[in-house]
This record gives sequence, C-alpha cells and structure tokens, in this order.
Amino acid sequence: MAEATTVVVGGDRGIGRGAADELARRGHRVGVVGGGTTDLTDGVAVAAALRGAAGDGEVGTVVVAHVEPAALTPVALAELGEEAWDAAAERTLQAGFVVLREAHEVLPDGARVVLVLPTVAATGVAGLVPLCTAVEGLRVMGKAVARRWGGRRITVNTIEVDLASFVLGDAQVGDDTASAVPPVPVLGEPALPAGSAVADVVAIVEVLAGEAGGALTGALLVADRGQVMQP
Repeated sequence: MAEATTVVVGGDRGIGRGAADELARRGHRVGVVGGGTTDLTDGVAVAAALRGAAGDGEVGTVVVAHVEPAALTPVALAELGEEAWDAAAERTLQAGFVVLREAHEVLPDGARVVLVLPTVAATGVAGLVPLCTAVEGLRVMGKAVARRWGGRRITVNTIEVDLASFVLGDAQVGDDTASAVPPVPVLGEPALPAGSAVADVVAIVEVLAGEAGGALTGALLVADRGQVMQP
C-alpha cells in the first residue's frame, strides 16, 4: 500500500503553500487542494479533490489553511452589507464545514486533521469583523468535530499564526505585498527570536500527525513565537 498522503487544503497560497512545500521537502507524500481552483463550498468538488490529491494511497492527515480572500478586505462594520458579509464570513465558514464533512468520509480511523488559522480573533481587528467571526467559528467547529470524531481516534486540532504569516507564509511584507495584509494591533514584540512560520507550523503538524499526537485533540496551539500567548 502506498504511503498515506498529507492533503493540504488551501495549499496554493500563503501558509498553506509554504507548509505543503516544506512537508514535501521533508519527505512526506503531499497532495494539494487549492482554494483558488476548487470551490470549497461544493461537496462533490471537494470530495473529488481530496481523493485526487491522495492519488493511489489513503489520506492520513488533512491540513486546512483557507479563508476566503474577501475576508481579508478591511471594511467598517457599519458599511458592511449582507452580501459582503456572506462573501467574507459565511462563505469561509461554509467552506470549512464542507471540507471537514468530506474529509470525514475519506479519512481512516486514527487519522489527523489540523486547522491553520490566523490569530486575529484573539485580539480583534477593526475592519475585519467577518474574518474574526469566521476564524473563531472555525476554531469552535474544530473542537466540536474533535469530540464527535474521537470514537474513531481521529484528532482535530488548531494551529494559529499571525495574519501576515497566514497570508504570505515566510515572505516578508514589502511594498508589493503590504496591501495583501491588513494592519492588525501589535501587542508587543514576540517573546522568542524570529523564525520561519512555515517551519514552525510544519513541525507541529508532524508532531500531531505522529503517534504522540494521538493524545491531543480539540486543542489550540499558537505558533507566533509568543506574541499573543492566547490561553
């Protein structure tokens, strides 16, 4: 039987792309489902993409690193219409729901699911209420799923990183990328020296996907070098 595949949903951009590349570099068998090429709110499309990404093997781990691009556009809550809210918050939540539902159908007992999200809900960000709402909704959804799927020994955990790392991976914010990353409150300098957000996330994914990871589910792990220190 072929080696189990780690499928990265949202692996076509940002932290998802970086994680997929780094996992492959470390010797893992990796499949990518791109949020830009697959309608993640379409269950049939997601199911086909997950199976296609696994190739001739089974899916051992699913890493979900996706929010809708519309959620990254700052807008005052008073100016936010219903259509814009749906495009940013509701569609992101729907995509997460559909991906988790379809992943459950392809995952064997003892598999792993890891959600990768930005830390925005921990601090709150003016102009990004839909994103904060979606992130917190996905985190709580992950906890509920973790409890439900525990009988099959499928673990579901969340890793959060700062917004710039989520959007850009390890790329530095520069003149050509600054507009892609909305400004967020800075609580202070990180407690730990700077490092690779991608490598940090992948290292945690490897632990969660390993034998030791079977003891942890429904948890939130913040890989931001000690900036937010979310409880």
